[in-house]
Amino acid sequence: MLLVIQVLSNAAIDSEIKRELARSMKTNLHNVSVRDGNLEIDEDFLYRSDMIYFMIVRRNGEILAGEYPEKTEEELLGYPIGGRFSSSVTCGGETYYLRDVRIGKRQNDEVYLRGVVRKSDADSFYRGLEMISYISVISVLAVILICEIFLAGRISKELKNMCRIAESVSSSLDISKRMGEEEYRFHEIAVLAKANDRMLDRLEQTFLLQEQFTADVAHELRTPVSVVMAQCQYAEEKVSSAEEHREILKAIYRQMKKIDTLILQLLNLSRLDQDRMQIQNETLDLVEMVQSVSEDLQEKGIGSITITLRLQEAYATGDIGLILIVIQNLLTNAIKFSHPNGQIVVCTGEENDQVYVSVEDFGIGIAQEDQEFIFRRFYKCDKSRNAEGFGLGLPLSEKIAKKHGGRITVSSEAGRGSVFTLYLPGKAKTDA
Repeated sequence: MLLVIQVLSNAAIDSEIKRELARSMKTNLHNVSVRDGNLEIDEDFLYRSDMIYFMIVRRNGEILAGEYPEKTEEELLGYPIGGRFSSSVTCGGETYYLRDVRIGKRQNDEVYLRGVVRKSDADSFYRGLEMISYISVISVLAVILICEIFLAGRISKELKNMCRIAESVSSSLDISKRMGEEEYRFHEIAVLAKANDRMLDRLEQTFLLQEQFTADVAHELRTPVSVVMAQCQYAEEKVSSAEEHREILKAIYRQMKKIDTLILQLLNLSRLDQDRMQIQNETLDLVEMVQSVSEDLQEKGIGSITITLRLQEAYATGDIGLILIVIQNLLTNAIKFSHPNGQIVVCTGEENDQVYVSVEDFGIGIAQEDQEFIFRRFYKCDKSRNAEGFGLGLPLSEKIAKKHGGRITVSSEAGRGSVFTLYLPGKAKTDA
């Protein structure tokens, strides 16, 4: 590589010497002329400019003005005059560059301006520039290298600090530690630290939710299990008649049904979380589905509450079983939180490219501060009224809606009731 650079450098220097000789000849040519056979030389004519010797010669080599470099006249006099380009001549072990330019245009005025430069003189100048360039390049590279070493050390130090914090979190399982973007001077590393902190925030939130989830499941299971154990103990110690045994078995069955419902809801949530639940693409007639759920609830008994249906055609595509779960959950919640002798209004219809099922009650409503939490698992706004629920109906319904490309919205005011609306992508009636 160095050899190639040296060869290219020598070629560049030779080329630059010839260009400089040509430029100087062109400039000095304006200071001399031949008129009517007489040679006229201006006072601005340069016989020597830096390293270049200028002379005026005839075609036969006769020198009219100027002189050759020392100890070269005899050899250079014999060199042909009139070449169009710069030529190199070896004389006395030295290399010279020559260039000739004719003065005047008439044929009998063959007078030439000749320029001669010794290569070694030019080399010393250009080699000095070359050396300065090398030194400058080396100096710049040295400064860059020093800066890189310094920056690499700083970057390495900050990265090691990030690794230390990450290892500390890994070993102690304390995910409350943060890397802190303000501790890093380099923007890119600060951005990386910020991203890691956001990841740790999400992990910490996930762990907290998992801990809360475990505690909530244990709490929800504890009540029915305690009832079952108490009934079993009572049956073993005090029950003597068959009627009492039947009542105890009914109580145990109700509690085991609660446990089964809880497990089924958790299983469905888990499958939806892991995207393991297969969706059957069937045509959904939302009017028919709402009527079916309403009739089932009325047969089971909803007390003095009235369900009013205001149904318009609405067709969608999805899993009938899962969408029935959503509709049933929305209606069941509306019934639980309605006042005695209350009313529930269920509507279906189309809105833009979507269809909807809207369930409105006029019960206790949901406080503004609770509305952002109602889709969390096991969250209950009013535990005293909702003792039979687990707080899983709305989270499960929201998961099912999203799985179908839809959503559930809520509009509520404490003391005035709530409106829950299920939106699904619509399906044309002709396709139904």
